[in-house]
Amino acid sequence: MPVNSPADIQKRVAAGKITWTGPLIMLVARSILAVICQALVAAIVFRGSANAWEEAGQWWRVYGTVMDVGCIVLLVWLTRREGIRLFDLGNYSRDRWLRDVLIGLGLFVPIFVSAMVLPGYIASFVIYGGPPATPASSLPVVGLLYTLIIWPTIWAFAEDNTYFSYSLPRLEALTGRTWLAVVVLSFFAALQHSFLPFKLEWQHFVYRFVTSAPIAAVLCLLYLRQRRLLPIHVIHWAGNVIGIVMLMIMPAAGGS
Repeated sequence: MPVNSPADIQKRVAAGKITWTGPLIMLVARSILAVICQALVAAIVFRGSANAWEEAGQWWRVYGTVMDVGCIVLLVWLTRREGIRLFDLGNYSRDRWLRDVLIGLGLFVPIFVSAMVLPGYIASFVIYGGPPATPASSLPVVGLLYTLIIWPTIWAFAEDNTYFSYSLPRLEALTGRTWLAVVVLSFFAALQHSFLPFKLEWQHFVYRFVTSAPIAAVLCLLYLRQRRLLPIHVIHWAGNVIGIVMLMIMPAAGGS
């Protein structure tokens, strides 16, 4: 039985190896790191610029890798406290990798359209009265290439493990209610995107939240159905790659 199965997690909860501390840290870690990283980029890279905060925010997919590394370090620490390894979380299997990839590819289009494109289209007209007024990306070619080639893979691995394979099943075990774990996880996973980038603008904050919540909820349910992370990685990676391509073509688009 996988060590990240519900039964095994319940045993570690009973043994005191899993407490509320770990999930609560990971629920807010990415949002906090997002603001810290943007502040550091604004203060160091764009120091002296009149629009340092906004210019720094353009680079969130680049400094997002720092967020990913921070979360991976936290997950390594937390999983070691449980007596398991980081890669035990995703229930990865060499024998099933092709099947899992095909599942992810097969589910990508319906999930992308129903949980990402459609909610985004509706929210943009409700909140903005049309496409959101997102400025064109100011990233140079090297920045765009980084976000297209490197960022999607690291981001999907770190974010999916943070929320779906680590926090979700532990919240489920600690609360004893799957539906509550899904609601809490979806809220915090969506909240993170409101800080990417962080702006003192309620329309941006709300738009990012309401367009991220549906996909977070859908991926929660998908994870709970099969308890395997690779199909979710594939869906997440593909969505972000398409988002970056769209960003290059239409500045109002972008991955999450």
